[in-house]
Amino acid sequence: MSVLKLISWELDRVKKSYLILVGVLLALQFSWLGAFLWRQTATYEEMRLEGMTGYTVSFANYIGSTVFTLSVGVAIVAMIFFSVWIWYREFQGRGTFMMRLLTIPTGRMKLFIAKFVTVMMLILGLFAIQWMALLLQYQLFTAWLNAKMIPLQGSFERAIQFDYLAMMYPESGFNFLVHQVLIAFVVLALFTFVLVERGLWQRTLWSPVLAICVVSGLIALPTLLIIYFERYLFMDELIGLFGLGLIGLVFGLTLLSRRFLSKKMSV
Repeated sequence: MSVLKLISWELDRVKKSYLILVGVLLALQFSWLGAFLWRQTATYEEMRLEGMTGYTVSFANYIGSTVFTLSVGVAIVAMIFFSVWIWYREFQGRGTFMMRLLTIPTGRMKLFIAKFVTVMMLILGLFAIQWMALLLQYQLFTAWLNAKMIPLQGSFERAIQFDYLAMMYPESGFNFLVHQVLIAFVVLALFTFVLVERGLWQRTLWSPVLAICVVSGLIALPTLLIIYFERYLFMDELIGLFGLGLIGLVFGLTLLSRRFLSKKMSV
């Protein structure tokens, strides 16, 4: 079976859970937007009746609120969980299509690529959905404040530079690409952990601990080298060293995943 067919298969298997996640995310954010605007309106009216002026509301206040931050955190945790579950679910039963595919060593790397691409597509999809949701929320936000004649402070572009949103939606396309590469690295590290753990689970009860140690050790080695040489290098040289270290880590994690997937894993 081709990689494209496997990707289509993986997307079809996860679409219901993914739509539920998106629905929960949007329902939480839009319901909180209504509650936030209602509370801000009540506060503005109280201050106006007391003769106090200068009260303004910013979209950044909404983005920085606990509930909105929690909604984004739920999405992040869900994608981390799925990056692990997308492998573990294949070992929950016998006779399934994916289990039969795992019994063929030559087809396992196709499955690895398909699962990796699937996770990245889902993450990029969440980025796009969240961006469109933010645009709509800002339109509703400004329309409500204008209708209630409440002063609005700041702009949409300034608001989305708030903390974690600045990492999700940086100002330049290059920075966005860099952030996606780092996300892909995290997904690869999670994949490697699962495959190492699955390759060791029949040999020892400590397979999760050993898997964490193996992956952490592989990541820690170049990280410590970068920290050591940081004091001796200029910024451009440090960025180059970081890039080389990241490439080396991706290469090492991929080789380790391939070895355990093709040679060490039994199903």
